[in-house]
Amino acid sequence: MKNKKNLFLFFLRVLMAALFFIALCLTFAGAAGFSAPVGLQLFPAIDRKAWGVVFTLLLLTVLFGRFYCSLLCPLGFLQELAGFLFRRKARIDANRPKLRYAVAGLIWAAFLGGSVFLIALTDPYSSFGRIAAFIRNPSFLAGGLALGGIILLVIWKQRIFCTSFCPVGTILGLCAKISPFKAGISDRCVKCHRCVSACPAGCIDPDNKKLSNERCVRCLKCVAVCPANAIGLKETPFPQKTDLNRRSFLTGSITTATAVTAGLLFARASRQANNPPEQARPICPPGATTLQEFASKCTNCQLCVAGCKGRVLRPRSKHFQTVHLEYGQNYCLYDCNRCCSVCPTGALTALSLKEKRLRRIGLAEFSREKCVGCGLCADVCPKGAIAVTDIDGEDKAVLNAERCIGCGACVAACPLPEKAVSVTAVAIQSPIVRNSRRIS
Repeated sequence: MKNKKNLFLFFLRVLMAALFFIALCLTFAGAAGFSAPVGLQLFPAIDRKAWGVVFTLLLLTVLFGRFYCSLLCPLGFLQELAGFLFRRKARIDANRPKLRYAVAGLIWAAFLGGSVFLIALTDPYSSFGRIAAFIRNPSFLAGGLALGGIILLVIWKQRIFCTSFCPVGTILGLCAKISPFKAGISDRCVKCHRCVSACPAGCIDPDNKKLSNERCVRCLKCVAVCPANAIGLKETPFPQKTDLNRRSFLTGSITTATAVTAGLLFARASRQANNPPEQARPICPPGATTLQEFASKCTNCQLCVAGCKGRVLRPRSKHFQTVHLEYGQNYCLYDCNRCCSVCPTGALTALSLKEKRLRRIGLAEFSREKCVGCGLCADVCPKGAIAVTDIDGEDKAVLNAERCIGCGACVAACPLPEKAVSVTAVAIQSPIVRNSRRIS
């Protein structure tokens, strides 16, 4: 007979995970502000140097195991939903420590070397962000590819992404491995294998009474289905002895060291790629400071893209390696600072609305040959940086560069099929020299 207390704990865990997941979905839908679940995501907290959050999550993992993966991680809950929909029975899966540590070594070394490219592809929060952006806007194909990849992995082997490829999961697994309180199988086990069929991590072997706490994501499905109440936390010696022969140690060390070296070399090449010539430089969102600094932190989670009221932010593309602004029909709204207020990684400095209004992100440039002097750009400029002046007997728009913030309002207002004005990125974002009242 199933233990009602264990069933209650399982359903409570699912309810809490669902609430966190819904809150994140609402945030990416633009219907909610910067939610608590975003602030609790592990890698974004590391990226923005929120060490209090990082230390708390790691300490709780040491004490209670990888609860983060089944409670706070949105990609984890998404995999759980996919597993429920496809209803595939789980089975005992192989432990792949060399693969897990090699992947983590490669990705974390590249990050520490100054490149977020690899971890942006595998960080569960950032991957979920791209999936959420794709669902909202199917033209963002990166999210569609991420969603399809995750579903295929779930159909293949449930939570194999979490146990073998996730760089965040590997760090949490190492913390759980040294926990003094581990999940284990007691002598009450009747070897019915219901726990094996329920375990999405494939980490339970009832025949040998083994449960891999490093891979266990603490979903509590095993304790919910166990008829003998044989699975639970038990105190273990701390630290435990590691059963590792010399050959395994050497091959594992060499594999990890090779991966770390490859990660550092990749980071070096990536830094060089993020230093394009001036004419190819993208316009970064307000608060980015420099392109190099922004590229070293932005994981393309697309929370700023989803929340952009002006609809000018675009995700990473084949042309630009970071989130960027594209002007045309829309522009960066003068009264909006949402992008820099929601960024979870610290890639964008949080600017007040007053600071954002003074932030120069680009500089307008006018073509005298194309300009017809209609004055629409001057009418919409929020900083009064444009005036129509007679030049050689023709009315032309003239820019006061000291006031221009590069918002792109002039580009959107220009009625010509081939715009007479464009905005180029600045090397370093900074406050404008002169301020003026907004023109209504």
